[in-house]
Amino acid sequence: MVDTVAAEPELARILVDLWAARRQGEATGVDIRAVYREYRAVIAELLADAEGISRAGVGEGHAAVVVGAIEGCVLQWIVDPALPIAEPAAPIVDVCVEGLRRRGAA
Repeated sequence: MVDTVAAEPELARILVDLWAARRQGEATGVDIRAVYREYRAVIAELLADAEGISRAGVGEGHAAVVVGAIEGCVLQWIVDPALPIAEPAAPIVDVCVEGLRRRGAA
């Protein structure tokens, strides 16, 4: 996601416009709720595929946190373009992966 946004910054700005329009009750033709449900489902599936590597109990709530970490960094970059968007990618992966890893798993 971060790589995509870094390559095509307008996608992130469009996403923020969609958030704002939804907040204001405007019709956008995009079901942002469905987009996020699918996004979380993909992340949850990736976490489920990591069974044996991730700690017990990792599931949909954790997927929401991973999505939130990614989206939060993208939002910070939109607000402050001085933040190099590609730089948070490694810390996001580190925090999310290491935070979900089962103790002793390689």
